[in-house]
Amino acid sequence: MTNLQKRISSGLVLLIALTVVIKASLINITLLVLLTLVCLEFLAFFKNRIISLLFISAIIATFILNYYFSLLEIPYFFIGCIIWIGLFIRILLYDNPNMSSKEILCAGYLMIMPSYISGGFISHTYPKLLLLILLAVSFADSAAYFFGKKYGKRILLKNTSPGKTLEGLIGAIILTPVFLVLISDYLEIKLFGAILLGVAVTPISFMGDVVFSFIKRSSNMKDSSSLIPGHGGFIDLLDGSIASLPFFAVLLMGAESFIRNAFYQ
Repeated sequence: MTNLQKRISSGLVLLIALTVVIKASLINITLLVLLTLVCLEFLAFFKNRIISLLFISAIIATFILNYYFSLLEIPYFFIGCIIWIGLFIRILLYDNPNMSSKEILCAGYLMIMPSYISGGFISHTYPKLLLLILLAVSFADSAAYFFGKKYGKRILLKNTSPGKTLEGLIGAIILTPVFLVLISDYLEIKLFGAILLGVAVTPISFMGDVVFSFIKRSSNMKDSSSLIPGHGGFIDLLDGSIASLPFFAVLLMGAESFIRNAFYQ
């Protein structure tokens, strides 16, 4: 089995599992499990036990505060978006993975927790949208990998992610909306919503992949683990989704009626 086949198979298994989870109303438990797995993998990026302890303590404290007080939702949505965009701009300007453990600590916390809180918000508002985002990200990731391997010539970030090419990104931007349009009837979403989702998800997913690659390279690691065939670890599988959730939470919060009209038939 080729690496692409492994990636597609792993993604399909995850999507089927998440579909069952959503139908069975087990989203909160699943998000918590995924948060735990991602955080455990993220600990491998730290070489200092004190930094690791600070990271886990911050995650637990935020989880408890958010459980009892929902006041964290709105600011964390915007914080997540700002952090992702800020880090991505830094990488585009300085393709030199050299983050310190303290920087990785701050970045990891401000990326992971807003995503978890955003996922909870989206699942409570429109559970189906959460599945659509994960589906779009999974396809965009596979499309970029396929096009990059087959046609890729122009490497975008040689030091951060030498496998990412302009051709792969363009291929994903084109194919993801087409794929979602083709299955829009099955997904029961409007054509405009399918196109919008595909066009929006692909660059954000790419950004998530690049930012996590930057962190991994700063820690002299290629993958977060080797648990998932074709991907690496849970962070490698979910990096695009982790980046996408805060942006869609902001969109959903500010334009709920637009989302309803765009996505739902």
